[in-house]
Amino acid sequence: MIRSSRILLSALLVAGFLLPQAFAQDEEVVVVSQALAHSSLNPAEATGLADASVIRTMFEGLVGFDADFELVPELATAWEVNEDATSIMFELREGVTFHDGTAFDAEAVKAYYDWVRDEDNAQPARGRSLLSDVETIEVLGPFELRIDLSGPNGAMIFNLALSNARIASPASVTAEGADITRNPVGTGPYRFREWLDGQKVVVEAYPGYWGGPPSADAIEFLEVTNAATRIAQLQSGEAHFIETVPTALVPQIDAAAGISTSVSESTFARIFPMNTQRPPFDDVRVRRAMNHAVDKEQLVQVAQQGLATVMDAPMPSPVFGYAPQDPYAYDPELARQLLAEAGYEDGFSFEVLTFTGDEYRTVGQVLQQMFGDVGVTMTLSPTERGALVDAIFQPLEETELQAGIVGASTPTGDADRALTVSFSRESWPPSSNNWSFYYDERVQELIEAGRATGDASARQEIYAEAQEIIWNDAPWVFLYSPDNVAGTADSLTGVFYMPDRSLDARGASLD
Repeated sequence: MIRSSRILLSALLVAGFLLPQAFAQDEEVVVVSQALAHSSLNPAEATGLADASVIRTMFEGLVGFDADFELVPELATAWEVNEDATSIMFELREGVTFHDGTAFDAEAVKAYYDWVRDEDNAQPARGRSLLSDVETIEVLGPFELRIDLSGPNGAMIFNLALSNARIASPASVTAEGADITRNPVGTGPYRFREWLDGQKVVVEAYPGYWGGPPSADAIEFLEVTNAATRIAQLQSGEAHFIETVPTALVPQIDAAAGISTSVSESTFARIFPMNTQRPPFDDVRVRRAMNHAVDKEQLVQVAQQGLATVMDAPMPSPVFGYAPQDPYAYDPELARQLLAEAGYEDGFSFEVLTFTGDEYRTVGQVLQQMFGDVGVTMTLSPTERGALVDAIFQPLEETELQAGIVGASTPTGDADRALTVSFSRESWPPSSNNWSFYYDERVQELIEAGRATGDASARQEIYAEAQEIIWNDAPWVFLYSPDNVAGTADSLTGVFYMPDRSLDARGASLD
Protein backbone atom coordinates (compact mmCIF):
# COMPACT_ATOMS: atom_id res chain seq x y z
CA MET A 1 0.00 0.00 0.00
CA ILE A 2 2.83 2.39 0.83
CA ARG A 3 4.45 1.71 -2.53
CA SER A 4 1.11 2.21 -4.35
CA SER A 5 0.52 5.51 -2.58
CA ARG A 6 3.95 6.72 -3.57
CA ILE A 7 3.30 5.76 -7.19
CA LEU A 8 -0.04 7.64 -7.13
CA LEU A 9 1.58 10.70 -5.57
CA SER A 10 4.35 10.69 -8.16
CA ALA A 11 1.82 10.40 -10.97
CA LEU A 12 -0.16 13.35 -9.64
CA LEU A 13 2.93 15.50 -9.32
CA VAL A 14 4.12 14.65 -12.82
CA ALA A 15 0.66 15.47 -14.15
CA GLY A 16 0.85 18.90 -12.55
CA PHE A 17 -1.61 18.24 -9.72
CA LEU A 18 -0.98 18.83 -6.04
CA LEU A 19 -2.79 17.08 -3.24
CA PRO A 20 -4.43 19.55 -0.84
CA GLN A 21 -2.51 20.08 2.38
CA ALA A 22 -4.53 19.89 5.57
CA PHE A 23 -4.29 22.67 8.13
CA ALA A 24 -3.21 21.88 11.68
CA GLN A 25 -6.00 22.21 14.22
CA ASP A 26 -4.33 25.09 16.04
CA GLU A 27 -3.51 27.10 12.89
CA GLU A 28 -5.12 30.52 12.47
CA VAL A 29 -6.25 30.46 8.84
CA VAL A 30 -7.80 33.53 7.23
CA VAL A 31 -10.01 32.74 4.22
CA VAL A 32 -10.37 35.32 1.44
CA SER A 33 -12.91 34.66 -1.32
CA GLN A 34 -11.81 36.30 -4.57
CA ALA A 35 -13.91 37.18 -7.59
CA LEU A 36 -11.32 36.45 -10.30
CA ALA A 37 -9.22 33.46 -11.29
CA HIS A 38 -5.51 33.14 -10.55
CA SER A 39 -3.26 32.96 -13.60
CA SER A 40 0.33 33.41 -12.43
CA LEU A 41 2.32 33.84 -9.23
CA ASN A 42 5.37 35.07 -11.14
CA PRO A 43 5.44 38.77 -10.15
CA ALA A 44 7.00 39.80 -13.46
CA GLU A 45 4.30 38.02 -15.45
CA ALA A 46 1.10 38.36 -13.38
CA THR A 47 -1.80 40.15 -15.04
CA GLY A 48 -4.88 40.14 -12.83
CA LEU A 49 -6.03 41.64 -9.53
CA ALA A 50 -6.37 38.19 -7.98
CA ASP A 51 -2.71 37.47 -8.71
CA ALA A 52 -1.58 40.87 -7.44
CA SER A 53 -3.35 40.31 -4.12
CA VAL A 54 -1.65 36.97 -3.51
CA ILE A 55 1.72 38.19 -4.76
CA ARG A 56 1.66 41.10 -2.28
CA THR A 57 1.72 38.63 0.63
CA MET A 58 4.83 36.81 -0.67
CA PHE A 59 6.85 39.43 -2.56
CA GLU A 60 8.06 42.94 -1.87
CA GLY A 61 9.35 45.69 -4.10
CA LEU A 62 11.94 48.34 -3.51
CA VAL A 63 8.96 50.59 -2.76
CA GLY A 64 5.26 49.97 -2.33
CA PHE A 65 1.94 51.71 -1.74
CA ASP A 66 0.13 52.18 1.55
CA ALA A 67 -3.66 52.20 1.92
CA ASP A 68 -3.80 55.82 0.78
CA PHE A 69 -1.72 55.03 -2.33
CA GLU A 70 1.29 56.93 -0.98
CA LEU A 71 4.75 55.57 -1.78
CA VAL A 72 6.31 53.80 1.21
CA PRO A 73 9.58 51.92 1.81
CA GLU A 74 9.67 48.16 1.40
CA LEU A 75 13.02 46.60 0.50
CA ALA A 76 14.50 50.07 0.07
CA THR A 77 14.66 52.23 3.19
CA ALA A 78 15.31 55.46 1.25
CA TRP A 79 15.48 56.66 -2.34
CA GLU A 80 16.27 59.81 -4.27
CA VAL A 81 15.28 60.75 -7.82
CA ASN A 82 17.69 63.17 -9.51
CA GLU A 83 16.47 66.50 -10.83
CA ASP A 84 16.00 65.46 -14.45
CA ALA A 85 14.41 62.11 -13.47
CA THR A 86 17.05 59.98 -15.20
CA SER A 87 18.49 58.22 -12.15
CA ILE A 88 17.22 56.80 -8.84
CA MET A 89 19.48 56.04 -5.86
CA PHE A 90 18.35 53.42 -3.34
CA GLU A 91 19.48 52.51 0.15
CA LEU A 92 18.43 48.92 0.81
CA ARG A 93 17.15 47.19 3.90
CA GLU A 94 19.66 45.00 5.76
CA GLY A 95 18.95 41.69 7.50
CA VAL A 96 16.48 40.42 4.91
CA THR A 97 16.40 36.89 3.50
CA PHE A 98 14.36 35.33 0.72
CA HIS A 99 12.17 32.37 1.62
CA ASP A 100 14.77 29.99 0.13
CA GLY A 101 17.48 31.36 2.45
CA THR A 102 19.17 33.53 -0.18
CA ALA A 103 20.43 36.81 1.28
CA PHE A 104 18.83 39.99 0.03
CA ASP A 105 21.27 42.71 -1.01
CA ALA A 106 22.10 44.99 -3.95
CA GLU A 107 23.58 42.14 -5.96
CA ALA A 108 20.36 40.17 -5.58
CA VAL A 109 18.28 43.09 -6.86
CA LYS A 110 20.55 43.55 -9.86
CA ALA A 111 20.63 39.81 -10.63
CA TYR A 112 16.84 39.54 -10.52
CA TYR A 113 16.11 42.69 -12.52
CA ASP A 114 18.74 41.69 -15.09
CA TRP A 115 16.91 38.36 -15.43
CA VAL A 116 13.63 40.21 -15.96
CA ARG A 117 15.22 42.54 -18.54
CA ASP A 118 16.88 39.72 -20.51
CA GLU A 119 15.15 39.68 -23.91
CA ASP A 120 16.07 36.03 -24.41
CA ASN A 121 13.97 35.16 -21.37
CA ALA A 122 10.33 34.62 -22.34
CA GLN A 123 8.84 34.41 -18.84
CA PRO A 124 8.72 37.98 -17.49
CA ALA A 125 7.31 39.91 -20.46
CA ARG A 126 5.21 42.34 -18.42
CA GLY A 127 7.97 43.01 -15.93
CA ARG A 128 10.38 43.63 -18.80
CA SER A 129 7.96 46.14 -20.32
CA LEU A 130 7.67 47.89 -16.96
CA LEU A 131 11.48 48.16 -16.76
CA SER A 132 11.94 49.09 -20.41
CA ASP A 133 13.29 52.55 -19.54
CA VAL A 134 16.05 51.08 -17.36
CA GLU A 135 19.44 51.59 -19.00
CA THR A 136 21.78 50.18 -16.32
CA ILE A 137 21.66 48.95 -12.74
CA GLU A 138 24.80 49.73 -10.74
CA VAL A 139 25.73 48.14 -7.40
CA LEU A 140 27.45 50.84 -5.35
CA GLY A 141 27.81 48.84 -2.16
CA PRO A 142 26.29 45.82 -0.40
CA PHE A 143 23.10 47.80 0.26
CA GLU A 144 23.39 50.68 -2.19
CA LEU A 145 21.99 50.64 -5.71
CA ARG A 146 21.52 53.08 -8.58
CA ILE A 147 19.09 52.62 -11.46
CA ASP A 148 19.90 54.77 -14.50
CA LEU A 149 17.19 55.37 -17.10
CA SER A 150 17.49 55.79 -20.85
CA GLY A 151 15.59 59.08 -20.63
CA PRO A 152 13.64 61.23 -18.16
CA ASN A 153 10.82 59.42 -16.40
CA GLY A 154 9.43 61.04 -13.26
CA ALA A 155 6.85 58.26 -12.99
CA MET A 156 9.41 55.43 -12.79
CA ILE A 157 9.46 55.36 -9.00
CA PHE A 158 5.69 54.74 -9.06
CA ASN A 159 6.13 51.95 -11.61
CA LEU A 160 8.56 50.21 -9.25
CA ALA A 161 5.74 49.91 -6.69
CA LEU A 162 3.63 47.73 -9.02
CA SER A 163 3.27 43.96 -8.66
CA ASN A 164 5.27 43.36 -11.84
CA ALA A 165 8.31 45.04 -10.24
CA ARG A 166 8.31 43.00 -7.01
CA ILE A 167 11.51 41.08 -6.44
CA ALA A 168 11.96 37.30 -6.46
CA SER A 169 14.96 35.35 -5.26
CA PRO A 170 17.53 35.32 -8.08
CA ALA A 171 18.33 31.72 -7.15
CA SER A 172 14.69 30.72 -7.69
CA VAL A 173 14.47 32.15 -11.20
CA THR A 174 17.82 30.95 -12.50
CA ALA A 175 17.67 27.40 -11.15
CA GLU A 176 17.58 24.88 -13.96
CA GLY A 177 14.04 23.83 -14.72
CA ALA A 178 12.53 26.24 -12.18
CA ASP A 179 8.98 27.38 -12.83
CA ILE A 180 8.65 30.58 -10.84
CA THR A 181 4.87 30.71 -11.09
CA ARG A 182 4.70 27.34 -9.29
CA ASN A 183 7.68 28.01 -7.01
CA PRO A 184 7.33 31.66 -5.98
CA VAL A 185 10.11 32.77 -3.62
CA GLY A 186 10.04 36.31 -2.25
CA THR A 187 10.85 38.19 0.96
CA GLY A 188 7.31 38.88 2.17
CA PRO A 189 5.61 37.93 5.45
CA TYR A 190 4.07 34.84 3.83
CA ARG A 191 5.58 32.09 1.71
CA PHE A 192 4.00 29.77 -0.82
CA ARG A 193 2.28 26.59 0.38
CA GLU A 194 0.06 25.31 -2.45
CA TRP A 195 -1.97 26.19 -5.53
CA LEU A 196 -4.93 24.12 -6.69
CA ASP A 197 -5.96 25.33 -10.13
CA GLY A 198 -9.46 26.75 -10.24
CA GLN A 199 -9.84 26.40 -6.47
CA LYS A 200 -7.38 28.25 -4.27
CA VAL A 201 -3.89 29.48 -3.45
CA VAL A 202 -2.57 29.07 0.09
CA VAL A 203 0.30 31.00 1.67
CA GLU A 204 1.78 30.37 5.11
CA ALA A 205 3.61 32.57 7.61
CA TYR A 206 7.35 32.97 6.99
CA PRO A 207 9.02 32.77 10.43
CA GLY A 208 12.17 34.56 9.21
CA TYR A 209 10.39 37.68 7.96
CA TRP A 210 12.42 40.82 8.63
CA GLY A 211 9.40 42.65 10.03
CA GLY A 212 8.51 39.88 12.45
CA PRO A 213 6.17 36.92 11.87
CA PRO A 214 2.64 37.82 10.68
CA SER A 215 -0.42 37.32 12.88
CA ALA A 216 -2.16 34.61 10.85
CA ASP A 217 -0.55 31.22 10.31
CA ALA A 218 -1.94 30.98 6.78
CA ILE A 219 -4.16 32.75 4.28
CA GLU A 220 -6.35 30.78 1.90
CA PHE A 221 -7.30 32.67 -1.28
CA LEU A 222 -10.36 30.97 -2.75
CA GLU A 223 -11.38 31.42 -6.39
CA VAL A 224 -15.15 32.04 -6.40
CA THR A 225 -16.45 33.91 -9.43
CA ASN A 226 -20.14 33.88 -8.41
CA ALA A 227 -21.12 36.81 -6.15
CA ALA A 228 -24.02 34.96 -4.52
CA THR A 229 -21.69 32.10 -3.57
CA ARG A 230 -19.19 34.50 -2.03
CA ILE A 231 -21.91 36.14 0.05
CA ALA A 232 -23.13 32.71 1.21
CA GLN A 233 -19.57 31.87 2.26
CA LEU A 234 -19.35 35.04 4.33
CA GLN A 235 -22.74 34.43 5.96
CA SER A 236 -21.86 30.83 6.85
CA GLY A 237 -18.41 31.67 8.21
CA GLU A 238 -16.66 29.74 5.44
CA ALA A 239 -14.91 32.97 4.36
CA HIS A 240 -13.73 35.93 6.43
CA PHE A 241 -13.40 38.42 3.56
CA ILE A 242 -15.16 38.51 0.18
CA GLU A 243 -14.49 40.70 -2.84
CA THR A 244 -16.83 42.66 -5.11
CA VAL A 245 -20.08 42.81 -3.18
CA PRO A 246 -22.92 43.97 -5.48
CA THR A 247 -23.98 47.36 -4.14
CA ALA A 248 -27.65 46.33 -4.09
CA LEU A 249 -26.81 43.63 -1.52
CA VAL A 250 -24.92 45.86 0.92
CA PRO A 251 -27.98 46.35 3.20
CA GLN A 252 -28.47 42.57 3.38
CA ILE A 253 -24.93 42.01 4.63
CA ASP A 254 -24.94 44.96 7.02
CA ALA A 255 -28.16 43.70 8.60
CA ALA A 256 -26.66 40.28 9.39
CA ALA A 257 -24.94 39.50 12.69
CA GLY A 258 -21.17 39.15 12.75
CA ILE A 259 -20.50 40.48 9.24
CA SER A 260 -20.49 43.86 7.54
CA THR A 261 -19.38 45.67 4.42
CA SER A 262 -16.39 47.96 4.00
CA VAL A 263 -16.38 50.74 1.42
CA SER A 264 -13.39 52.71 0.14
CA GLU A 265 -12.43 54.98 -2.75
CA SER A 266 -10.89 53.51 -5.88
CA THR A 267 -8.68 54.60 -8.74
CA PHE A 268 -11.14 52.99 -11.14
CA ALA A 269 -13.40 55.09 -13.35
CA ARG A 270 -16.56 54.20 -15.22
CA ILE A 271 -16.34 56.13 -18.48
CA PHE A 272 -18.10 56.78 -21.76
CA PRO A 273 -15.41 57.40 -24.42
CA MET A 274 -16.58 58.95 -27.71
CA ASN A 275 -14.69 58.57 -30.99
CA THR A 276 -13.41 62.13 -31.40
CA GLN A 277 -12.17 61.50 -34.94
CA ARG A 278 -15.58 60.81 -36.50
CA PRO A 279 -18.96 62.56 -36.65
CA PRO A 280 -20.90 63.39 -34.60
CA PHE A 281 -18.34 63.19 -31.78
CA ASP A 282 -15.60 65.04 -33.69
CA ASP A 283 -17.40 68.23 -32.62
CA VAL A 284 -16.56 69.34 -29.07
CA ARG A 285 -20.01 70.94 -28.73
CA VAL A 286 -21.61 67.54 -29.17
CA ARG A 287 -19.31 65.98 -26.59
CA ARG A 288 -20.04 68.74 -24.08
CA ALA A 289 -23.76 68.35 -24.80
CA MET A 290 -23.53 64.66 -23.94
CA ASN A 291 -21.98 65.54 -20.58
CA HIS A 292 -24.67 68.12 -19.79
CA ALA A 293 -27.39 65.62 -20.76
CA VAL A 294 -26.51 63.23 -17.92
CA ASP A 295 -27.70 63.64 -14.33
CA LYS A 296 -24.64 61.92 -12.89
CA GLU A 297 -25.79 62.07 -9.28
CA GLN A 298 -28.94 60.21 -10.23
CA LEU A 299 -26.89 57.74 -12.27
CA VAL A 300 -24.75 56.98 -9.21
CA GLN A 301 -27.85 56.40 -7.10
CA VAL A 302 -29.48 54.07 -9.62
CA ALA A 303 -26.42 52.13 -10.79
CA GLN A 304 -24.36 52.09 -7.57
CA GLN A 305 -26.87 52.83 -4.79
CA GLY A 306 -24.78 55.92 -4.07
CA LEU A 307 -21.53 54.00 -3.54
CA ALA A 308 -19.51 55.94 -6.09
CA THR A 309 -18.11 59.42 -6.65
CA VAL A 310 -19.16 61.52 -9.63
CA MET A 311 -16.07 62.33 -11.67
CA ASP A 312 -14.85 65.93 -11.51
CA ALA A 313 -11.55 65.34 -13.34
CA PRO A 314 -10.21 62.97 -16.01
CA MET A 315 -8.89 60.73 -13.21
CA PRO A 316 -10.17 59.65 -9.76
CA SER A 317 -9.16 61.66 -6.70
CA PRO A 318 -6.75 59.10 -5.10
CA VAL A 319 -4.38 59.43 -8.09
CA PHE A 320 -1.33 61.65 -7.63
CA GLY A 321 -1.72 64.73 -9.85
CA TYR A 322 -5.53 64.79 -9.62
CA ALA A 323 -6.87 68.32 -10.14
CA PRO A 324 -10.64 68.87 -9.76
CA GLN A 325 -12.47 70.83 -12.47
CA ASP A 326 -15.75 72.71 -12.68
CA PRO A 327 -18.37 69.97 -13.12
CA TYR A 328 -20.60 69.59 -16.15
CA ALA A 329 -23.93 70.57 -14.60
CA TYR A 330 -27.00 68.53 -15.52
CA ASP A 331 -28.68 70.91 -17.97
CA PRO A 332 -30.78 69.29 -20.73
CA GLU A 333 -31.69 72.68 -22.18
CA LEU A 334 -28.00 73.63 -22.59
CA ALA A 335 -27.36 70.20 -24.09
CA ARG A 336 -30.07 70.77 -26.72
CA GLN A 337 -28.66 74.24 -27.44
CA LEU A 338 -25.14 72.89 -27.98
CA LEU A 339 -26.46 70.15 -30.28
CA ALA A 340 -28.34 72.73 -32.35
CA GLU A 341 -25.21 74.89 -32.64
CA ALA A 342 -23.33 71.84 -33.92
CA GLY A 343 -26.01 71.21 -36.58
CA TYR A 344 -27.88 68.46 -34.74
CA GLU A 345 -31.04 70.31 -33.75
CA ASP A 346 -33.00 67.15 -34.61
CA GLY A 347 -30.56 64.96 -32.68
CA PHE A 348 -28.80 61.90 -34.05
CA SER A 349 -28.57 58.14 -33.55
CA PHE A 350 -25.55 56.07 -32.57
CA GLU A 351 -24.52 52.69 -31.17
CA VAL A 352 -22.62 52.15 -27.93
CA LEU A 353 -20.52 49.07 -27.20
CA THR A 354 -20.35 47.75 -23.65
CA PHE A 355 -19.77 44.61 -21.61
CA THR A 356 -22.56 42.32 -20.49
CA GLY A 357 -23.38 42.41 -16.79
CA ASP A 358 -25.82 44.10 -14.41
CA GLU A 359 -23.90 47.34 -13.82
CA TYR A 360 -23.23 47.94 -17.51
CA ARG A 361 -26.83 47.19 -18.41
CA THR A 362 -28.15 49.57 -15.75
CA VAL A 363 -25.76 52.37 -16.71
CA GLY A 364 -26.65 51.89 -20.37
CA GLN A 365 -30.38 52.05 -19.75
CA VAL A 366 -30.13 55.21 -17.63
CA LEU A 367 -27.93 56.94 -20.22
CA GLN A 368 -30.25 55.81 -22.99
CA GLN A 369 -33.17 57.57 -21.31
CA MET A 370 -31.24 60.76 -20.50
CA PHE A 371 -29.78 61.08 -24.00
CA GLY A 372 -33.26 60.46 -25.39
CA ASP A 373 -34.53 63.45 -23.40
CA VAL A 374 -32.30 65.74 -25.51
CA GLY A 375 -33.16 64.07 -28.83
CA VAL A 376 -30.23 61.63 -29.08
CA THR A 377 -31.04 57.98 -29.75
CA MET A 378 -28.55 55.49 -28.33
CA THR A 379 -28.64 51.79 -29.19
CA LEU A 380 -27.03 49.49 -26.64
CA SER A 381 -24.84 46.67 -27.93
CA PRO A 382 -23.82 44.51 -24.94
CA THR A 383 -20.97 42.19 -25.93
CA GLU A 384 -19.07 39.37 -24.23
CA ARG A 385 -15.66 40.40 -22.93
CA GLY A 386 -13.49 38.74 -25.58
CA ALA A 387 -15.47 40.09 -28.53
CA LEU A 388 -15.72 43.55 -26.99
CA VAL A 389 -11.96 43.74 -26.39
CA ASP A 390 -11.40 42.76 -30.02
CA ALA A 391 -13.80 45.48 -31.17
CA ILE A 392 -12.48 48.37 -29.10
CA PHE A 393 -8.83 47.68 -29.86
CA GLN A 394 -9.16 48.07 -33.62
CA PRO A 395 -7.09 50.86 -35.24
CA LEU A 396 -8.88 54.05 -36.30
CA GLU A 397 -9.06 53.13 -39.99
CA GLU A 398 -10.79 49.84 -39.12
CA THR A 399 -12.77 50.56 -35.96
CA GLU A 400 -16.55 50.74 -35.90
CA LEU A 401 -16.53 52.16 -32.37
CA GLN A 402 -18.66 55.26 -31.97
CA ALA A 403 -18.83 55.19 -28.16
CA GLY A 404 -18.51 52.73 -25.31
CA ILE A 405 -19.32 52.12 -21.67
CA VAL A 406 -16.10 50.76 -20.22
CA GLY A 407 -13.67 51.29 -17.35
CA ALA A 408 -10.29 52.95 -16.84
CA SER A 409 -7.93 52.26 -13.95
CA THR A 410 -4.66 53.74 -12.69
CA PRO A 411 -2.74 50.97 -10.90
CA THR A 412 0.35 53.14 -10.37
CA GLY A 413 -1.64 55.83 -8.59
CA ASP A 414 0.18 58.39 -10.74
CA ALA A 415 -1.17 60.86 -13.30
CA ASP A 416 1.43 59.92 -15.88
CA ARG A 417 -0.18 56.55 -16.42
CA ALA A 418 -3.73 57.91 -16.20
CA LEU A 419 -3.07 60.51 -18.88
CA THR A 420 -0.73 58.49 -21.10
CA VAL A 421 -2.94 55.42 -21.37
CA SER A 422 -6.18 57.30 -22.00
CA PHE A 423 -5.26 60.55 -23.76
CA SER A 424 -1.88 60.29 -25.55
CA ARG A 425 -1.40 59.70 -29.26
CA GLU A 426 0.79 56.64 -28.70
CA SER A 427 -2.09 54.97 -26.85
CA TRP A 428 -4.55 54.96 -29.75
CA PRO A 429 -5.81 51.40 -30.28
CA PRO A 430 -4.53 48.83 -30.84
CA SER A 431 -1.52 50.02 -28.80
CA SER A 432 -3.42 50.92 -25.64
CA ASN A 433 -6.62 52.34 -24.15
CA ASN A 434 -7.18 55.75 -25.78
CA TRP A 435 -10.53 54.52 -27.07
CA SER A 436 -11.72 58.04 -27.86
CA PHE A 437 -8.80 58.49 -30.29
CA TYR A 438 -8.21 61.80 -28.53
CA TYR A 439 -5.22 63.98 -29.42
CA ASP A 440 -4.24 67.47 -28.37
CA GLU A 441 -0.77 68.81 -29.09
CA ARG A 442 -0.52 70.74 -25.82
CA VAL A 443 -1.71 67.77 -23.76
CA GLN A 444 0.94 65.64 -25.44
CA GLU A 445 3.61 68.21 -24.55
CA LEU A 446 2.42 68.31 -20.95
CA ILE A 447 2.46 64.53 -20.59
CA GLU A 448 6.06 64.47 -21.79
CA ALA A 449 6.98 67.42 -19.53
CA GLY A 450 5.53 65.69 -16.49
CA ARG A 451 7.55 62.61 -17.24
CA ALA A 452 10.73 64.66 -17.67
CA THR A 453 10.97 65.90 -14.09
CA GLY A 454 11.20 64.31 -10.68
CA ASP A 455 9.90 67.46 -8.93
CA ALA A 456 6.52 66.48 -7.45
CA SER A 457 5.14 70.04 -7.22
CA ALA A 458 6.14 70.78 -10.82
CA ARG A 459 4.48 67.58 -11.98
CA GLN A 460 1.31 68.52 -10.10
CA GLU A 461 1.12 71.87 -11.92
CA ILE A 462 1.80 70.25 -15.30
CA TYR A 463 -0.88 67.62 -14.82
CA ALA A 464 -3.40 70.21 -13.63
CA GLU A 465 -3.04 72.11 -16.90
CA ALA A 466 -3.40 68.91 -18.92
CA GLN A 467 -6.55 67.92 -17.07
CA GLU A 468 -8.17 71.31 -17.63
CA ILE A 469 -7.66 70.97 -21.41
CA ILE A 470 -8.93 67.39 -21.47
CA TRP A 471 -11.95 68.28 -19.31
CA ASN A 472 -12.96 71.10 -21.64
CA ASP A 473 -12.38 68.94 -24.73
CA ALA A 474 -14.66 66.26 -23.21
CA PRO A 475 -13.45 63.13 -25.05
CA TRP A 476 -15.47 61.16 -22.50
CA VAL A 477 -18.77 61.55 -20.79
CA PHE A 478 -17.16 61.60 -17.36
CA LEU A 479 -19.36 59.29 -15.27
CA TYR A 480 -18.22 58.07 -11.85
CA SER A 481 -15.57 56.30 -9.83
CA PRO A 482 -17.19 53.26 -8.18
CA ASP A 483 -16.24 52.54 -4.59
CA ASN A 484 -14.53 49.31 -3.63
CA VAL A 485 -17.10 47.26 -1.71
CA ALA A 486 -16.09 44.19 0.28
CA GLY A 487 -17.74 41.95 2.84
CA THR A 488 -15.88 41.10 6.03
CA ALA A 489 -16.32 39.12 9.22
CA ASP A 490 -16.34 41.31 12.31
CA SER A 491 -13.60 39.10 13.76
CA LEU A 492 -11.18 39.96 10.93
CA THR A 493 -8.75 42.85 10.82
CA GLY A 494 -5.88 43.72 8.50
CA VAL A 495 -7.41 42.85 5.11
CA PHE A 496 -8.55 45.70 2.88
CA TYR A 497 -8.94 46.90 -0.67
CA MET A 498 -6.20 49.02 -2.15
CA PRO A 499 -7.47 51.87 -4.35
CA ASP A 500 -6.55 49.88 -7.50
CA ARG A 501 -8.94 47.06 -6.42
CA SER A 502 -6.22 44.63 -5.40
CA LEU A 503 -6.13 43.45 -1.78
CA ASP A 504 -3.61 43.94 0.98
CA ALA A 505 -3.89 40.92 3.31
CA ARG A 506 -0.45 41.10 4.90
CA GLY A 507 -1.85 42.21 8.26
CA ALA A 508 -4.63 39.60 8.37
CA SER A 509 -5.66 38.60 11.91
CA LEU A 510 -8.66 36.98 13.58
CA ASP A 511 -9.84 38.10 17.04
